[in-house]
Amino acid sequence: MNNDANRPVQTFREGAIGASVWRREGKNGPFFEFTLSRSYVKSEDEAGYSANFREQNELALVKVVTQAAEFIRTQGAGEAKNAA
Repeated sequence: MNNDANRPVQTFREGAIGASVWRREGKNGPFFEFTLSRSYVKSEDEAGYSANFREQNELALVKVVTQAAEFIRTQGAGEAKNAA
């Protein structure tokens, strides 16, 4: 069984903030999208993740969103080349 669909193709991190890029299959072919998360320490040996952010996360969010969007643009260009 291939678990690649359950794993991001790329992850960008800036401190506790992460953007994970996912390759999906749609009715019109493959596409990419990204999710955002903030990691935190739940307990001494356990990490937690949240989709909620604080004002101090602003710059890190901008950075990872920009990186994820640029990655998706370059992947789309690569797929367009391969289809031609």
